[in-house]
Amino acid sequence: MSHEKTFGLMSLHFEPDQSSWSIRFSEPEIMVSNMKATLTVNGEPFTWELSEEPPASAIEDVLGHAIETTFVGVVPKLDVKVTLRLRCYACPERSGTSRRNSKPLIGMSSTIENAGSQQVRLGDFVLTDGAKLDLGGSHKKVRAHIARGIAHPVVVPVVEEGDKPLHVNSNGMITLANSSTGKAFTMGFITGERHRPIVSVRYMPDTDEIEIEGIARFNGKVLSPGESVKTDELILQASDDPLLSLEAYGDLLAKTHSPKQTPAAIGWCSWYAIRLPISHSFTMDNARIVTERFRKLGMNIMLLDHGWQEGDICGDWKIDPKDFPGGLSALAKDLENLGLELGIWIAPTDIAETSQLFQNHPDWMLRDANGKPQSTWRWFWEPKPLQYQLDATQRDAYHYIVNTFRHLREAGATYFKIDFIAGCAGENLYPKDPKTVRGWTPLRQAMLAIREGAGPDAYIRYCQTPPLLSTGVADGVFATNDTLDAGASTWNTLREVFRMSAAQYYLHRLPSWEGTGVGKLYNHDACDLSVRADAGTEECRLRVMMLAFSGSSILFSDDLTRLPEERIVMMQQCIPGFPKAACPLNLFTGKMPDIWHLHCAAGFPPPPEGAGGGLEWDLLALFNFDETQRGITVSLRDIGLSSGTRCLIREFWTEQFIGEFTASFTAVVPGLAARLYSIWPSGTDRPQYVGTNLHLSQGEAELASLNWDETARKLSGTFQRAEGIRGRAYFHIPPSFQIQQASHPVYRQNGGLMAMELSFTQPRLDWELQFHEM
Repeated sequence: MSHEKTFGLMSLHFEPDQSSWSIRFSEPEIMVSNMKATLTVNGEPFTWELSEEPPASAIEDVLGHAIETTFVGVVPKLDVKVTLRLRCYACPERSGTSRRNSKPLIGMSSTIENAGSQQVRLGDFVLTDGAKLDLGGSHKKVRAHIARGIAHPVVVPVVEEGDKPLHVNSNGMITLANSSTGKAFTMGFITGERHRPIVSVRYMPDTDEIEIEGIARFNGKVLSPGESVKTDELILQASDDPLLSLEAYGDLLAKTHSPKQTPAAIGWCSWYAIRLPISHSFTMDNARIVTERFRKLGMNIMLLDHGWQEGDICGDWKIDPKDFPGGLSALAKDLENLGLELGIWIAPTDIAETSQLFQNHPDWMLRDANGKPQSTWRWFWEPKPLQYQLDATQRDAYHYIVNTFRHLREAGATYFKIDFIAGCAGENLYPKDPKTVRGWTPLRQAMLAIREGAGPDAYIRYCQTPPLLSTGVADGVFATNDTLDAGASTWNTLREVFRMSAAQYYLHRLPSWEGTGVGKLYNHDACDLSVRADAGTEECRLRVMMLAFSGSSILFSDDLTRLPEERIVMMQQCIPGFPKAACPLNLFTGKMPDIWHLHCAAGFPPPPEGAGGGLEWDLLALFNFDETQRGITVSLRDIGLSSGTRCLIREFWTEQFIGEFTASFTAVVPGLAARLYSIWPSGTDRPQYVGTNLHLSQGEAELASLNWDETARKLSGTFQRAEGIRGRAYFHIPPSFQIQQASHPVYRQNGGLMAMELSFTQPRLDWELQFHEM
């Protein structure tokens, strides 16, 4: 007999005869139906029957108060007991008051116990086998946020003309949004300690149905008699906004982990500057430029990429004595004398067949199904040996990683770029220990070994690692493709990097946690960026905007001794990075998520009432990856401004005053270019500060104070940048005001804007404008 239970804004419907259940959310109304729980044991799938009246009880956990319903089943003949727990959180308790916190939430987890006398092998545990998702209306326009591979997020349509319907396994989570109804739904694991977390989505065009399955993938993990294992926590949440749904999922990850909250790194990387012939002398030549032009802005990392190690191979990690005659410690000391720190690129799990490590310990490698070391690829660079993957689930291999990083720390390295580590997460690679999870545990153990060896205060930047393993362990994560050399006809590559950066924005801005110290799960460490003169100005503007507005750490990678002054200034305009990522407003509605929004506020107490505008403003970063110019229309309501708000809009690169707007404006962006618009609410007819060209934020990084003296008719303030920097500040002057006196040279621009010339002879620069009102 079927029965139903209602918990606030959701209800559970059970069908014991069908061994299935359904969930109905309200506000918005979304249905997930026909769910079953299926566990594969020893290669055979089993679905157990539901009890007629599953018990329910009130519980409290890290997510808040919930009603928990418990199902118990037994796999026939094998005495494998399965307990499934379904928790209904009427309103999860998360920090903040925004409406992202008000949506009901379902949590699911399970315990598998081997109560028999024989060991068993666990395969997939499908917690929502066959579940059908109904977002209302036709599903043909649904778009899905997925993670390809182990850590590459992207938003894709469920079907495109000429393509097959979407059927994909996403690592960790999915968010689906139906633009025709405005409804969104997220299913994802919020912990990742015990198995590979998979969420599968399949669109069936014949019936216009979407199937979603949360899968705990154990990949043959052996469970001995008397042993048990828990699944990680799976959540299901309905929403009326896909961006809020993503951000709510990010909030949950912050709630269930302990993000490190390390300040974002700022530095230089050797890779695009010189690649393999990196040396002590080349590094120091660039370090002197960093000291002269960037150090006082916060740049302090000098990162040696691939090529510092002897033989240019992976595994042994000995310094090349020809290029570094004094070793790493001598370089670290020379950098320290300039106020800089040493960073090291390393691929600790990628082992060359020609390395001494492989020759001595082939048994430390991950294996094929027959137990032999499994090569995974051939190294791209000379001498191009076959590569194997270190099995960090083995004690000796784990400690080899630990000791490698301890030695590098002793040599003076403080920053580590961990490359190719996702290679040990292949599901075709078998660890020695059958009680570990193929395709997951080796990666997790390797990440933990690196952290143990490097210590808690080292900056660790993992490449291509998923959020569920990175949060709490990583200081930063690189989870896109490489951006390659500037000017090398890399637009297709940049497009994909752009899409991936946009799709992971929610990991790097947690609005519900503002003011609590938890702003990011970890730093977004985008690819080290080239802005050399081989590329045109428009390409490099787009590159630096893509880097900065993704909330990334800032690492540039060119030979600084050869850069033109224009590019040096462009780099300075990005430093320091933004404290959080911009929101791609059309992530789920555009073919390219090319409209990015960031709300800004100056970092000082607001002045008295009537002191003028400019303390809070908005930035719109507009990108055009087409070859021809394109008009992009933006509604001011979409960035949170109330209808009728009068706004002054200025473009950063061209220094153009676009005008005054109250509803929307259309920007024309040239082909293969980007434009940055600052939007300044203007509630008074007084002179108003409207940004600078010193930094992309146009105030957050450089504006230390701002004040309007109503009696004296004087606008004044303080900027803060490094000595030697030059730039301009911009002011909107109503026709009824004239400048009587200025502390620095000013000149008129178009549309009533005035520009003030700034030249920093010391870090703080005071300025003032004295007005006469006609």
